[in-house]
Amino acid sequence: MSPKKTKKTRKDFTEFKTLLSQSKRILVSTHQLPDGDGLGAESALFHYLKRAKKTVKVYNPDRLPSRYQFLDPKKQVLRGPGEVEIWDTFDLWVIVDTNDPRRLGKLWSELSLRAKRIVFLDHHPNLPSDDKEITYPPHAKVVADIESSSIGELLMHLFREWKAAKINKEVALGIYVSVMTDTNSFRYSRTTPESHRIAAEMIEQGINPEEVYQNIYSSKQVSHIQLLGEMLKNVKTAAQGKIAWLEMELSLRKKHRASADDTQSFLNLLLLLRDAEIVCLFREEDNGDIRVSIKSKGQIVINRVAMELGGGGHEYAAGLAIAAKMDKTVSGVIHRLEQLVDHFQKFKK
Repeated sequence: MSPKKTKKTRKDFTEFKTLLSQSKRILVSTHQLPDGDGLGAESALFHYLKRAKKTVKVYNPDRLPSRYQFLDPKKQVLRGPGEVEIWDTFDLWVIVDTNDPRRLGKLWSELSLRAKRIVFLDHHPNLPSDDKEITYPPHAKVVADIESSSIGELLMHLFREWKAAKINKEVALGIYVSVMTDTNSFRYSRTTPESHRIAAEMIEQGINPEEVYQNIYSSKQVSHIQLLGEMLKNVKTAAQGKIAWLEMELSLRKKHRASADDTQSFLNLLLLLRDAEIVCLFREEDNGDIRVSIKSKGQIVINRVAMELGGGGHEYAAGLAIAAKMDKTVSGVIHRLEQLVDHFQKFKK
């Protein structure tokens, strides 16, 4: 790891490398509603571990979104429910891009006792220690580095130190997707100099940046753009325009035949608003829950609000899910964000 890492972080990663070395059968997973960071990272880890002569499988709570199919063109790696059989027991379960067991859905209750050891490999801030809904069994551990821009960046530190195999184009593709997507194409404030160095190294391995970008972001149907048009006609604001948000009812999304993943990029368009400091997307999910995505332009830290409501994330990009009606969810979250904006403005004065 980088010399800047704390002694505890370095110790945790040393122990993780030892676990990887000692484990023969390794399962890799990421969170529900998987994104480019989680999918790219587990793809890179899968191919690296295979090259290190490990028996490894990937199994996720949700199936692979269509725009990430290029990561697994033969449909043999990034599996979801009903697509692969899992061993009765396995040596190590590596869960990437989350430290919250709840984000694994049914997988957590089904598999946590079948793994001899569990590692949550993450780069988000730790969950509040007083959160009584979160319990980790004795054989589970969180290994995190919040200074890494992405899990891909974190994995590169591991691979360089462990040196169990050489990085090939399949590993490089997963790393590049992870770093590129979780920095929003290197635009977020958490983008590090190392992010760019890693991207350059992956390009030297043969990765085509334009091809990756087109696969991920040029994936919309006409109906999805029409849905976006309807959404943008109804942008709402509060706190003198400092907060802007979109509300997406399930019926509207179904009308335009859009999956939840098809709408993930909609929120970024609100960041174009001159006055908005915080933007939100409230989306009704298939099960009736309201998924809330929150982003800040980099002045106001918003992940504590998400944590208070049972979610989490980075300082300037976070999310949560609430089992409540749309109007009540919007009212509660926006009210809390208004308080946050008011506090920030008073502090600036």
